[in-house]
Amino acid sequence: MNKKQILMIGVSFLVSCFLILLSSNPNTFSNKVLGITFLKSTPRQLYHVYLAGESIGIIESKKDLENYIDSTQNQLKQMYQVDRVYAPNDLDIVKEITYDEKISTTQEVYQKIIDLKGTSSFTIDGYKIFIQGLEKNNEDGTVTKTDDLTLYVLDKDVFTNSVDKTITAFIDPLTYEEYLNDTQEELEENEEGSLLENLYIENDITISQERIPAGEKIYLSEDELSKFLLFGTLEEQRSYTVKAGDTIQTIAEANKLSVEEFLIANTEFKTSQDLLYPGQIVKLGIIIPQFDLVEIEHRVAKESTPIQTVYKDDPTQYVGYEKVEEIGQAGINLVTTKVQLINGEIKDIVNVKNVELVPSVNKVVVRGTRHYQVVTPNIDVPVGIGSWVWPATCNSISSGYGYRWQKQHEGLDISGCGYGSAIRAANNGLVVESGYTDTNGNYIIIKHQNGYYTIYAHMASRTKRVGDIVMANDLIGTMGRTGYAFGVHLHFGLYNGYPFRGGVAMNPLTTIFR
Repeated sequence: MNKKQILMIGVSFLVSCFLILLSSNPNTFSNKVLGITFLKSTPRQLYHVYLAGESIGIIESKKDLENYIDSTQNQLKQMYQVDRVYAPNDLDIVKEITYDEKISTTQEVYQKIIDLKGTSSFTIDGYKIFIQGLEKNNEDGTVTKTDDLTLYVLDKDVFTNSVDKTITAFIDPLTYEEYLNDTQEELEENEEGSLLENLYIENDITISQERIPAGEKIYLSEDELSKFLLFGTLEEQRSYTVKAGDTIQTIAEANKLSVEEFLIANTEFKTSQDLLYPGQIVKLGIIIPQFDLVEIEHRVAKESTPIQTVYKDDPTQYVGYEKVEEIGQAGINLVTTKVQLINGEIKDIVNVKNVELVPSVNKVVVRGTRHYQVVTPNIDVPVGIGSWVWPATCNSISSGYGYRWQKQHEGLDISGCGYGSAIRAANNGLVVESGYTDTNGNYIIIKHQNGYYTIYAHMASRTKRVGDIVMANDLIGTMGRTGYAFGVHLHFGLYNGYPFRGGVAMNPLTTIFR
């Protein structure tokens, strides 16, 4: 027998042995001998584990891994007072039928999760709140969208109750309760008062019950979440210790706040007239609401009507000469308006009804109309300073002079007169600007004597151009909402010096309409 025959007999013997072994144990592991592969005959049901799409092992039991995660996370259970902790949301455990021999233990896969993501990736039962951002018009004419916001709570009531607390920073709690219960008392005919007609959050808000990551900020208390919804931060707000002589008005102005913002940050006060005492601590937080709360109020109130000035022209006297023939008297109207507020700030006033209670008496003024010779409209024109007259046909102020949202509002927003109502020059002067910008819309700037300038913005139309000489009470345009404006109104500003070129803004109510 030669060597080749001996080798073939040996190979045949080995193959027979492996076939006998394989038939006696069908689950024998795969192997390869002399180029021949032997496969186990029965596949196994296992679980392939993926974390954020990456394979981290194969295990025999999905339930064992889930129970192991829960049993090892007692610290998270105590922190959030929950009964169970779950796997990360991006952990996928996929059932597979496989012959794979590389099986990981439960502990090995758990440790890989810890190494890659930490315990903060584990999840607990809770609620995810999504507040969609809103598109906002900017003063430069562009449009931006506020950021979307995601919040997490364990108890849905924590969110709903914190929203209620935030709302009552803007609305009297009793009024809010009566609105929700539909128990507001109707106003009698010609009775003064107000009703909250509508209240809603402008943002879309969705609440979904799901497993939330333990590493995210989870709000456990209503006070904490309502603070964030109102101020946009959980940082401690600035405070101030009241001194003798302080008022809400003076504290607000000194800290670049409007009175309304001060009252929102300090809900224990109801009006700017509330008394303070030395040593009292007040908050000076900057209000950055995380949603837009829209109110529609029905208001009925007595309002004085602006005294209308009637001029008698005297061509024998030069411009600037005035003599009052009759003082005049303001009337009283019962005015019904619809007022829109967003986060406590008036955005629009619509006049619905006027009932005259006391008629007004016109002021009668004799004025000179004789002009000095004018060579060019760019020189100073001695038109004189006459009596200041109210520039609109109504006197409802939707936004006063002062700070709002940390920015100075350099004028008065006069609303409620209606689209296309008359706008008149507040005094004698020379029109130095008449044009349009994205911020002011249609606007006019008038130069008066003694360094005064007035600006009229957001007009629907302009009837004067640069170089025109105007007299007090002359029609210069009509009321509209052009430019950066939320509703129909006139922005009326008064400056000592040229506006936006070094001129100093002044409060018309305390300077020329005292």
